[in-house]
Amino acid sequence: MNLVKQIKEVFEKEPSNLDEIKKLLSLRHFTKDELAELAVAFTDKCFCEYRDALEPEVESVTIENMHSNYVVNAIELLLEFGLDPNAIFDNDNVLWCAMWIDAPNVAASVMRLLLENGGDPNHFIPAEHETLFEYIAFKVSYDEYTHDYLHTVQCWLVLMAYGACWRDGGIPITMLGKHSVEIFKEFEQYDYEIEPLPQEPGKYGCWIMHIFNVHTQEEVARYG
Repeated sequence: MNLVKQIKEVFEKEPSNLDEIKKLLSLRHFTKDELAELAVAFTDKCFCEYRDALEPEVESVTIENMHSNYVVNAIELLLEFGLDPNAIFDNDNVLWCAMWIDAPNVAASVMRLLLENGGDPNHFIPAEHETLFEYIAFKVSYDEYTHDYLHTVQCWLVLMAYGACWRDGGIPITMLGKHSVEIFKEFEQYDYEIEPLPQEPGKYGCWIMHIFNVHTQEEVARYG
């Protein structure tokens, strides 16, 4: 069997079996495209998986057996064997796929790992019309009522912590006090509250996001 296909099947059927994946990766050299294909496949298996796990009708997925529980370690293995976080496979990329992981803290953890290993926070796929950061920033502006909004915000903060910005070099949030945007590398330490603004013509749906440290309750940044 093709080794790439075999590794995909191991992760699909038994995602906790990382030793077997490592053993298969050790059998030969894998090309840049093959590793990118595996990274996309691993993250794709986690697509909206947490939402399904919470649905009693979806018996095949539970909190305990989610691929999302193991994807960070699986991507770490691929990096160990030479994964380029910026590599594009079939008009897709692991950084872009990661944003659709909706299990708590997982999407931003995958992004942080990839960014720590050379990922581009302003990654661009030629088939798209915007950068990864621009895409996620749009979701932050308009998806505040979706079930996975916290994870979208976490990805947005992590990208900025590693240098994501608008094309003119600016960022959409205002850091408060002496805080640097780099604090969001530890995204788990922060949460947000949305303050609706008075609704009036031209300002319907407007709000301000207050971003604060979950331990001290100090507001560290503001958006809107």
